[in-house]
Amino acid sequence: MKNKILNMLKDAVKILALLLLICLIYKLNIFSIFICVIGAVIFQIFFEKEEKIRKKYLDKFHDVVMYMEQMIYSFKKQPKIRMALSDAQKVCSNHMKEMIEEVILNIDSKMTENIYEESLAVIKNEYDCRRLSSLHEFIIKIEKHGGDYENYIDIFLEDIKEWGDRVSLYIKSVDRIKRNVIISIISTLVTCGFMAYLIPGEYRYTEHFIYQICTTTMIILMLASYMFVHKKMNIDWILDRQALPDNMIVKYYVLVEKAYNNYDSLSVLERISYKKAKHTLEKEIKKVFPDWIRDVAINLQNETVQSAIEESYGNLPFVLRRPVRKLLVDFEKFPIGIEPYDNFLKEFDLDEIQSSVKMFYSINELGKWQSDKQINSIIDRNNKMIRQAEEMKNNDRIGASTMFSAIPMVLGVVKIMVDMILMIVVFTSSVSNVINGG
Repeated sequence: MKNKILNMLKDAVKILALLLLICLIYKLNIFSIFICVIGAVIFQIFFEKEEKIRKKYLDKFHDVVMYMEQMIYSFKKQPKIRMALSDAQKVCSNHMKEMIEEVILNIDSKMTENIYEESLAVIKNEYDCRRLSSLHEFIIKIEKHGGDYENYIDIFLEDIKEWGDRVSLYIKSVDRIKRNVIISIISTLVTCGFMAYLIPGEYRYTEHFIYQICTTTMIILMLASYMFVHKKMNIDWILDRQALPDNMIVKYYVLVEKAYNNYDSLSVLERISYKKAKHTLEKEIKKVFPDWIRDVAINLQNETVQSAIEESYGNLPFVLRRPVRKLLVDFEKFPIGIEPYDNFLKEFDLDEIQSSVKMFYSINELGKWQSDKQINSIIDRNNKMIRQAEEMKNNDRIGASTMFSAIPMVLGVVKIMVDMILMIVVFTSSVSNVINGG
């Protein structure tokens, strides 16, 4: 704790020293320097807060990856949740060890029908990760009902490893964006600082109150811009976010379905919005669909296709709830036909997704060996879609975030424009005085 406080003080001193140097280079007066120092103190307070959050998110990600991998390794050796938890406790961080200890105590002390669900909910509530929930559901199912689980648990292990690698690369990309913003701030400050030294001493404008106000504002805004970027890029790496609000998803679905059934009935405004709504929904469906297919494939261990899909509904992302609900309704209308699978997401141009769903149709009619082969084919295709979907999500976020490095540049351009205007005003005033004096 003492070392932590010392490190915080050292960081604060470095920031204040750097800020004072900048203020002296920019020839700020005492009052302007005081304002900048106050801004730096406020910045440091919020920066330390965001740093704690950043570290917390990183620790959560590493905890979850380590926990899930160890649970799978242990469960593969012997399919017992209690034993797997004990093994995981030995390798996890202190915080995760405490969570596991609480789960083990609950399992040992309670004797209820849903003991594993209730006990593992401690970890699930602390680490809100969809993959973690899926793993818990799967091992609980195997613990209670048994079955040929080796191939399916290998699916989890491969998925978790690839997910961990993708997130690690994403973390490095985010760190690179933060570094680019710092470089942009430094280069902008250096460029703007030269302006005060490019003109002869008799035309200096640094004492002008507009220069003092503008420069002080720029320095404060530079601190604020980095704080904004730092906060914006503080991402909970294990949490899956939905890009669209629920009401907007429903609105888009209604519009796309209306256009599919009767495009001529759309108003002019609806026709303008239709392409955007369809494209946006297709993009969001592609992001979450692979996870749903994986859950259904795992549920097929002990259930029929229809039951596996129905059981997966409770954990569905909102963007898939409407089409899957329609699929379940169609199962009641066409219990043995291909129509439910053929109608799934037919309003969209999602051939690969529709093809994957149709593969489920033949599984109930196949023998065990052929059924397993078909499921493996679905899983192989699904793993490819998972990689594409998550890379697309990460690239979207990175692409949107790269523009943050332009914020300091925009501030610098404004500052240079003000300095040039001041320089012209001072030069004109000096020339005017010379002429009048002459």
